[in-house]
Amino acid sequence: MIVLVASLSACAGTPPVTPPSVNPVSSEATAPAEPTSIRLGAETTDVVDENGTVLLALRYSENGDEAVAAAIEILGEPLTTHHQDGSNHYPEMEGTSWGGFDIVVNRYSSEAMPTGAVSLYKPAFSVWVTAATTDGGLAIASVDGTSVGDSFDFVASGQDANRVHVDDAFGQRSVALDLPTSFPGIIADVGMELPYGVIAQSDQGSSDITRIVAPIFLFSLT
Repeated sequence: MIVLVASLSACAGTPPVTPPSVNPVSSEATAPAEPTSIRLGAETTDVVDENGTVLLALRYSENGDEAVAAAIEILGEPLTTHHQDGSNHYPEMEGTSWGGFDIVVNRYSSEAMPTGAVSLYKPAFSVWVTAATTDGGLAIASVDGTSVGDSFDFVASGQDANRVHVDDAFGQRSVALDLPTSFPGIIADVGMELPYGVIAQSDQGSSDITRIVAPIFLFSLT
């Protein structure tokens, strides 16, 4: 009996063990970030969310088909596709459109496949913008904030003279909005300085920007 009492006393003096706390786990998974805008730069076009976080970076020097596939993953199925045969001046091209935003893949022939420094100015694909938003409602603009529909004169007024071009024959006007930084954005061609990068264009008879293309030369000599 004495032993039993002692044992009970020892147990009574031992503090109770508190079970470890467990943080409740939310049953709802974190929703993935949604794209809200498309931003055109001279070396990449980025799809970003409302906080400016880049969700997808499309680098023009990389595979065009992979760029289209990645864009479909984040933008959804395209509205249309289109094809353009090649010529003496341009490669065969295949475009995928989300309404106002197109990715155009260049299909160079084996003989014309660019290599070395030339490849920097003959991208695997380019983007063509003809509206301020996609059909799905994503805003589209150059990295400097310029969108289709902005006043051409207003945008061009703050640019250097060599970054603005007027085609007297066809009435088209062009202005360079962004130039690359990892390689020269202006090259000398037949004695002229030729900017390359994000180019806004205004068609004949329009006072507004009707199209933004990246990357492309400010104008073509061919």
